[in-house]
Amino acid sequence: MIEDPVLLWSLVGTAAGTFLGLTGTGGGVIAIPILMTFGGYDIKEASAYSLLVLTIGATISWLFQRKNTLYPVAAILILCASIFAFISVPLKDISPNWLVNVLLNLTCLFSLYSLWILRKPEDLGKNRPMTFRLKSASIGGAIMGFFSTMTGLGGGVVVIPWLTGITRLTFDQAIACSLLTIAITAPLSAWRQGNINISTESWISLIVPLIITSFIVKKLTSSVPHLQMILIRKLTLTGIIIVSMMRTLAILF
Repeated sequence: MIEDPVLLWSLVGTAAGTFLGLTGTGGGVIAIPILMTFGGYDIKEASAYSLLVLTIGATISWLFQRKNTLYPVAAILILCASIFAFISVPLKDISPNWLVNVLLNLTCLFSLYSLWILRKPEDLGKNRPMTFRLKSASIGGAIMGFFSTMTGLGGGVVVIPWLTGITRLTFDQAIACSLLTIAITAPLSAWRQGNINISTESWISLIVPLIITSFIVKKLTSSVPHLQMILIRKLTLTGIIIVSMMRTLAILF
C-alpha cells in the first residue's frame, strides 16, 4: 500500500505514460490493477479513477492522430456515448462488485481477440453513405458509453472493431474517432459517478509523469521498424491485459 497519494498517482502516471508511448492507448487497463494493489481501491473505485487516466492518454494520442478524424461520425459517437454513460452510472452503482469485475474481464478477453484477430490495419474500409455511417456510429457510441462507464477501460477496444467492421471506416479513422470520443466522454463519466476525489497535487503528479514518460518512450522507439513496433505493441498490450485480469480475477476466486 502507498499511503502518499502524490506518490501513488506518480506511479500511475509513469506506468500509463510508458504504456501510452509503447501502444498509443489510454492506459486505463494498467491504472486499474495499480490502484487496486497499491491504492487499496475496490474495483468500482479503480475503474472510475482510471477514466481520468484515459482522459489524458486519449487526448494526447488524438492530438497526434487528429488528421484522421471524421468529425460528423465522432460527433455522433460522443453524443450517444455521453447519453449511455449518463444512463449507465446508476446501473453501476447498484451492480455488485463481482458483476463489474466480470464485465471488465469479458472486455479484456474481447480486447485480446480484437488485438490478434479482428484488428486489420491494412483494411481500407469502404466509402459508405454518411447517413449509414452516422446510424451505425450511434449504436457503436451507445456500446462504448456503457462499457466505458462500467469497466473504466474506455470502450475503444469494443468500438474500433465496430467502426471498422460495421461502419466500414479505415483503421486510422476508427482510432482517431474513438480517441476523441474517449477524451471527451471519459471525464464526464468519471464526474457523473460522483466518487472522484483527487487533489490538485495528485492531478499534477498524474499528468506530468504521464506526458513526460510517453514522449520519452515514443522518442526511444521512433527508430524501431514499423512491423517490429506493431509486434511490440501487441505483446505489451497482451501482457498488461493479462496482468490486469489476474489482479481483478483474484478477487473472485
